[in-house]
Amino acid sequence: METIRKTLADPLSRLRLAGLFEGSTLLFLVLVAVPMKHLAGYPAIVSAAGPVHGLAFVFYVVCLVDNFSGGGWSPREMLRTGLACLVPFGTFINDRYLVARAANQTAGL
Repeated sequence: METIRKTLADPLSRLRLAGLFEGSTLLFLVLVAVPMKHLAGYPAIVSAAGPVHGLAFVFYVVCLVDNFSGGGWSPREMLRTGLACLVPFGTFINDRYLVARAANQTAGL
């Protein structure tokens, strides 16, 4: 329980969590739900997964604004992190940069 509390207290950890959740919902939508809708005739999967992904996307954007408003981000980092949620696997690829940033923050303390 303490680990969860610490993770949610740190803005960068929240951004990582939001990115992994958003990326997972996007992959599910693109790789499972949409093919099931068009190939197998199950539109209910997209109807259920779509709003979940929408909420995950909004959570990711809120976490982005929270992190960027704190300062210390270069324009390149902001662009990469902002665009990561728009492509499949983008948030997973960007996560390694966020891990490095978190390690730099803890080393600087």
